[in-house]
Amino acid sequence: MQGESREDLSPFKPPSGVFSLERSCGDSVLESWYSDSFPGFIERCRDLIIDEAGAGNVGGLILSGSFASGEGSVMMLGGDPVFLSDIDLLLVTSTPASHAGIYSRRTAIGKACEELLPGARFDGRIDMGVMTLGELAAMPRSPGVFDMREKGVLLKGRSDLLARFPDFTADEIGPGEAVRLLENRMAALLGNRPGTDRPGGVDLYRFLYGISRIYTDIVTASLCAEGMYLPGYRARSDFISSSAEASQVRGKLGDSLIADAVKWTGFKIDPGAEEVWTVDSRASHLWLEAAGDLLAVRDSISLQAGWSAADAGLHQMDLLRAWKAVAAELPLIGRFRLLAGALLSGRDPGAHLREESVRLIRHATEKGTGGVVGAAAAWYPHGRTSWEHAASMTSSAWRRLVTAREDESLE
Repeated sequence: MQGESREDLSPFKPPSGVFSLERSCGDSVLESWYSDSFPGFIERCRDLIIDEAGAGNVGGLILSGSFASGEGSVMMLGGDPVFLSDIDLLLVTSTPASHAGIYSRRTAIGKACEELLPGARFDGRIDMGVMTLGELAAMPRSPGVFDMREKGVLLKGRSDLLARFPDFTADEIGPGEAVRLLENRMAALLGNRPGTDRPGGVDLYRFLYGISRIYTDIVTASLCAEGMYLPGYRARSDFISSSAEASQVRGKLGDSLIADAVKWTGFKIDPGAEEVWTVDSRASHLWLEAAGDLLAVRDSISLQAGWSAADAGLHQMDLLRAWKAVAAELPLIGRFRLLAGALLSGRDPGAHLREESVRLIRHATEKGTGGVVGAAAAWYPHGRTSWEHAASMTSSAWRRLVTAREDESLE
């Protein structure tokens, strides 16, 4: 767009306070592609988003998450990249009106960005969040917000934009966010069930990546619960495995779980199946073991902190508004049952689905994934049915709520 600044990201010489996109990879082909192609791709995504939103409506655009810290998970297949990690972008709009105009189109814009890289496959999606400038200061004290302030790459906007985020220290994140993170991961894990014990090709990497996220989140949550959070997967892995300050956390997790966390962190940052997948490996065993580890750490932190999802209850009118979109999809009797159950529970849709995810993961680890499970609270997102169907319904509802995309599968 004429008159708009289009800073070139490719030289990797960002101004002070802005992080570069440079990284190293174990695969030399991937490293060469990343250096030559990824910055230009992000530039094109930036330009498309600004054009779609209208330059006057954009207060800023920030790359966050693992690609901002140089730890996004990508593999090469047949000379083309496969993105396992999401590419997280936050569009900051200048006014509530401009937010309303772009928010409903965020998923379509993310897909349009993906199409700017022909040949690439996006298992991890381009996930575009939208917020107003005024909302930044009210963001939660969470690991993601901490990372965005410390590691976010400013693609568009004033140099002081990142300073608009809440300024808090690691010991202010706390066990509540730790438990929420692990419960979110349970919802995602329900959608990562292997279809076969020996998947191959991209399916294998997709499955292994899902397992790796369990262990990186265990590390993240454990450090959050102790007030020791650090930005960066590698930094957290190194700290929890070797720092004297983390000895108490190591004692709680145990040597075997720490070793698994270090191994899977390495895979997530630089995917290489040979480190985590052998001729004796079985996907169903890996899935169940990861589910058990995830549940055990979640239960330990919850018990230690005396924290539960009910502590985060909303006012009834806020709950009613939060459930409106979900209830609108149901027949009348289902709508009434859902709203009544939601108001009685005091949980918003996200907390409701997290609670059901915990119940299904607990069932899987204690009784297996066969047989029948009872209906979810308020019969949402499923009634009495098989565990497999309940898991599928819950993970689909979770994806719709969080990403506005139900299908995560590769095409």
